[in-house]
Amino acid sequence: MARDLRRVGIKAGEIHSDLDQDRREEVLMQYRSERLRVLVATDILGRGIDIDHIDLIINFDVPNDGEDYVHRIGRTARAEATGSAFTFVNPKDQRKFHAIERLIAKEVDKVSIPEHLGQQPVYNPVSNNAPKKKRRFYKNTGNRHK
Repeated sequence: MARDLRRVGIKAGEIHSDLDQDRREEVLMQYRSERLRVLVATDILGRGIDIDHIDLIINFDVPNDGEDYVHRIGRTARAEATGSAFTFVNPKDQRKFHAIERLIAKEVDKVSIPEHLGQQPVYNPVSNNAPKKKRRFYKNTGNRHK
């Protein structure tokens, strides 16, 4: 993903488990100093980082653990800041996302995808009958995790 972003002119870095610790720290330093505008990361970066002013998180999958979701999206609400978090949810992960909503005791706003992307699956976490591989877009905004 980071490579594709760079290909279209976006200054993007990546952090994942295949990088050694020195390279991870170098990428984080570039992001903190704003030499990188976008940071693509796996769950390896979900907890324990100290970066203020993250205003957008995009989850391309639903975390397996609700606490991981809270930590991921909480990156947008550090130091009294606000931000947005979007999560793509395919039909088979709807139950998992619904469990996260129960954990945070809040229903997350559902956002319609643009029509030209095709038909959007119905959010029905009690049924797994929806076709696979289609994703729905969810948005969580504001300063909810102080």
